[in-house]
Amino acid sequence: MPGKFDFHREEELLTDYYKSHDAAAEQIYEDKLDQALLAGITSGHSRYKRFAHHFPWKLTGAVLACCLLLFGGWQMWTSDNLGRNSYHASRLDIPSFVYNSMTPKLKDAALHGLYQPINETITQGNYQVTIDGVLADRTEMVVFYTAVNLLGNAPIFPRDAKFLDTQGNSLNTMIEYPSSKVNPGTPTNVQHGEFKLSFPKNDVPAHFNFSAKWGHPQSSDEAHELFEFPIQLDASKYAGLEHRIKVNRLAKMGPYSLTVTDVILNPLSTRVYLQIESAEENLYQSLIDPVLWITQEGSRNSLTMQMSTMNTGPNELLIQYDSLYYAKWQDLSFGASGMEEALGKDLELVLDTEKQKIVSAPDDALRLSRMVPSEESLDIYFELDHTSDQRALYFDMDEEFTDGEGGKHTLMTGRSTSRSGEDTFQTIHYKLKREDYIQPLTFKLLSYPGTDINQPFEIPLLTGNNPAKQP
Repeated sequence: MPGKFDFHREEELLTDYYKSHDAAAEQIYEDKLDQALLAGITSGHSRYKRFAHHFPWKLTGAVLACCLLLFGGWQMWTSDNLGRNSYHASRLDIPSFVYNSMTPKLKDAALHGLYQPINETITQGNYQVTIDGVLADRTEMVVFYTAVNLLGNAPIFPRDAKFLDTQGNSLNTMIEYPSSKVNPGTPTNVQHGEFKLSFPKNDVPAHFNFSAKWGHPQSSDEAHELFEFPIQLDASKYAGLEHRIKVNRLAKMGPYSLTVTDVILNPLSTRVYLQIESAEENLYQSLIDPVLWITQEGSRNSLTMQMSTMNTGPNELLIQYDSLYYAKWQDLSFGASGMEEALGKDLELVLDTEKQKIVSAPDDALRLSRMVPSEESLDIYFELDHTSDQRALYFDMDEEFTDGEGGKHTLMTGRSTSRSGEDTFQTIHYKLKREDYIQPLTFKLLSYPGTDINQPFEIPLLTGNNPAKQP
């Protein structure tokens, strides 16, 4: 009918818009989108009585959640959720350089109102830093920033970043730091970046302080400018969004029992919780290639692990994957190729830095490569043989170590490289403060390659259609 608003056509155009922003932008008119939004909200309210206890989902890899809302298909929210301002998400609040840097899953969360503009700018010396905004749910947080070198000759990058609570204590979080590499091409004095934080134990705080030193990557700390930002979030935007699936299913591996207790879905993450128990001494160290399997429209795909930690509870393992929160799926299962068992408990590395030799180590796979002294520090390089061609090595020393008389000292920095080329070993670098230590030095090993139990397993998490998508 001429002049009649075609919801189905506009839905197709809106879907195309998110598939190809530039190609479809000219096809969708703002007045029609406004009509669709109003119609979608009205339709969503009218369907609430039938679908009061369901939760939000979305097809993986495509930003269709907004379409479902616009056209009354967002059936799973309570009336309180439907009334929130977060469901009137607008790209106007998100700078294009921030939005374009997001993964599809982050864009899903942003378009559902989880992006919070901050727009706080500080200028010090020749540098200017802006906290553009924060994308957060209960478990994850992404802090977007813009750094400007006012002299205009090169970009600047953050160093020594700290995230503190309002009492000045470090937040219990895992941090993924931005790259400090300059992109190929003409250098620019403007650098956009982001910090990604994961909170295994505690919730994302509504109030926190962020600080970092900005400057040229090759310059000294004294040449960097310290910037400090107090940041306040609106926790109501992500309150009550968590969806928990009780599983309590078990797999056996040698003397070990692995029980998946829960799967928790949040807009920015999918978390699988396992209990690891053993009939003998529990030397569990890590799972080999832990995978989350998802079945969508008859096609089975896998998600690789983002991070894992054993610090959430006694014998409890948390493994995190990308978000499935807005995805439509029929089956979920969790599996792994096997398990790595530690060589023993309380492993240590004993090193004599004067004689430049390893006194003792868990095995012969670790070698001292070289030691490079400078005026203020001592750089120590190790080589660690790879026992598997399939995965990286995990090597980590406690930052606190003891000297020959039990005196306590602290490492300055430490990092482990990834394998390069055809190397059969991995390089590990630690920096110590230059002192006359009483020899030898003893380092506690938090992680060290163990032995493999190659026994694949798979545990169904949810069989049948996703109950959160059913009427």
